[in-house]
Amino acid sequence: MEAFLEAHESTILVSTLIGALLVGVIWEALAPRRPESGNLVNRWVNNLSLTVLNHLVVYWTGAALAVMTAWWAQSEGYGLLQHFDLGLSGAFLVTLLVMEFLAYVLHQVVHRVPILWRLHAMHHSDVEVDFTTTYRHHPLENVVMVAVGAPVVVLLGAPVAAMVLYQFLRVSVNVLSHSNIRVPENIERWLRYLVVTPDFHHLHHCSDRRFTDSNYSATVPWFDHLFGTATRKPYSEYATMELGLERFRDPVDSRIDQVLLMPFRGWRYVSPTSVDGSTPAAGARSPGNHGSEPA
Repeated sequence: MEAFLEAHESTILVSTLIGALLVGVIWEALAPRRPESGNLVNRWVNNLSLTVLNHLVVYWTGAALAVMTAWWAQSEGYGLLQHFDLGLSGAFLVTLLVMEFLAYVLHQVVHRVPILWRLHAMHHSDVEVDFTTTYRHHPLENVVMVAVGAPVVVLLGAPVAAMVLYQFLRVSVNVLSHSNIRVPENIERWLRYLVVTPDFHHLHHCSDRRFTDSNYSATVPWFDHLFGTATRKPYSEYATMELGLERFRDPVDSRIDQVLLMPFRGWRYVSPTSVDGSTPAAGARSPGNHGSEPA
């Protein structure tokens, strides 16, 4: 199996992306979680254009670069896991834990550092969330993430096969957790402790900043539960809660040229409410998930 994963890593990654997007759009059509907005065509055109742009410009600085970095570390004998024989399953588990902890920390950083939030806010500015939102990121944000993540991949020294398996899981969950799909309540209640579900992640896209600053996990929700940043709403509220930001809600704000320029506009993120419910001072940021229901 390891030889197969190493020999076909590019095919696996591309097929995973295409397959996950197809599953997302079909599932959305059959069992949507929320009613579709009136500007669906415009959203899809702009979001999918950003998806193409991101993958043309920075695909090789994303999942593929992580695998190529793992190739280089493995061939040079660099990295912690090069010195331990954990087998594929053990190496995959360590890779999952390390990379997901890194993703969890970096996600909090981009929410707390103003200059990085300007880049990341482009992802949150979508007033609906579906499979097309997955790669609605500013290309500069992806470059920053890769610049920080590549050294960690080298230090970890994960076998190429383990990294391919991790990227397969990460891409699949990332697309489906953004998709507008309904998971039955009795299943979602337990599944959210194992993997990042659509409801778990959609709450992170809620316009209420108390929830925006929670549920940071990308693939597995374990660090949110461990560090107390996991939140939830009653199951019935997910279908009607407001998504996006309190600004940039006009359809023109989601036009591809406008979202690419968004980080460079003169604006500040102002929290909807402070912890005590009063309106905060201009530029204030409410901390964490105060007032939200713990998961």
